[in-house]
Amino acid sequence: MSKCIKYSFFAFFFLIPLLAFSQSKKELEAKRKKLIRDIEVTGKLLKKTTKTKESTYDRYVALQSQIERRARLIETIEQQISNAEQGIERNSTVIASLTGDIKKMQDEYGRTIRSAFRRKTLSNPLLYILSAESLNQAFRRWLFLRKYDKFRRKQADAIAFTRDMLAKKVSALEETRREKENLLISLRSQKTLLTTEMANKNDLLKTLSQDESRLKSDLQRKQSAHEALNRAIEKVIQEEVRKQVEEARRTRPAAPAKPNTSTAGTNNATQQQASAPEIVEDNLSMSFRQKRGQLPWPVEDGFVSKSFGRQKHPTLKNIEITNNGIDIRTEESADVRSIFDGKVAGVQFIPGHDYTVIIQHGNYYTVYSNLGETNIAKGDHVRARQFIGRVSNNAITGTSELHFELWNQKERMNPAMWIRK
Repeated sequence: MSKCIKYSFFAFFFLIPLLAFSQSKKELEAKRKKLIRDIEVTGKLLKKTTKTKESTYDRYVALQSQIERRARLIETIEQQISNAEQGIERNSTVIASLTGDIKKMQDEYGRTIRSAFRRKTLSNPLLYILSAESLNQAFRRWLFLRKYDKFRRKQADAIAFTRDMLAKKVSALEETRREKENLLISLRSQKTLLTTEMANKNDLLKTLSQDESRLKSDLQRKQSAHEALNRAIEKVIQEEVRKQVEEARRTRPAAPAKPNTSTAGTNNATQQQASAPEIVEDNLSMSFRQKRGQLPWPVEDGFVSKSFGRQKHPTLKNIEITNNGIDIRTEESADVRSIFDGKVAGVQFIPGHDYTVIIQHGNYYTVYSNLGETNIAKGDHVRARQFIGRVSNNAITGTSELHFELWNQKERMNPAMWIRK
């Protein structure tokens, strides 16, 4: 009986790490598939970028993103191979242990059967009970035979269970070995592609270094357009915040009268506090904030070509650029959708950035720039994932990029921390 319990514990403690391994395996596989899909999207966008002098920088940015994703894919595959090797080792250990346990249980079961045959009284249960000296002894012998029979059945069940587990582990071992072989083939292929992409990147970098003056001139032109965009965005958002502050002051209950004994300093502090802008977080603002990290992308597919904040220029030395949002390289004329419910605070056409749409979500604002067309106007109410326009296309370079910003009142936020693909 105790040995059957031992085998149950044995199976339980071996299954726990296998379940954890299975969860990790699923996570890695999901990550690998997502990276492969992202690489396919980036590769498709890279092919659409024209091979002209003007598009060299855009090709370099796309290729850099492709290389980073492929490097992450290689790392993920290596983790999967490592997990597969651990799984093979673990299953081999379990198989060896189960094989030994089956042999031990079979030997024990055989000894039990042989012992029963040697004891003639047990081979004839009825004679064994009837040969009792008293009725009480006969009852105890009957109970003993029941327990003995039950014990033998448990032994047989334990052997069958262990054999079944052994068969499953052998099958799992073979499957893991096949997966490892496929992963190794994929790993070699991805490393070859990465080597090719690295060589192409170096070639583009050499080309860009020879055309530094044009790049600086192009950067200056883009920065001028970006400054005009910043001024337009700030003007709209500051006006909306001013309206919110006035509304908050208008609806705020009057402060109780202060006693005459209050000092002038206290009166000044009270006046300053009364004049300070106080905007209460409404339900829409709270709902938006609670969705941090879970908001949808404004476009279906693409990759972040320029990240948020101050950063070094990818190719020009000793030059830093500041991005108030993120730039998303996407499909030609891709649909742009609002990431949350809100009200259109402004729609403007800004040279160099085409149409710019600003949507208010309570105390938060989202900005969608570089739209070739839009179908909404100031004051319109929009729903989450509602179509608001299409990304404009650069006829010279063949690229399409959405500039996306996120503000909390007058504070710029990193959109990458709020949206998730």
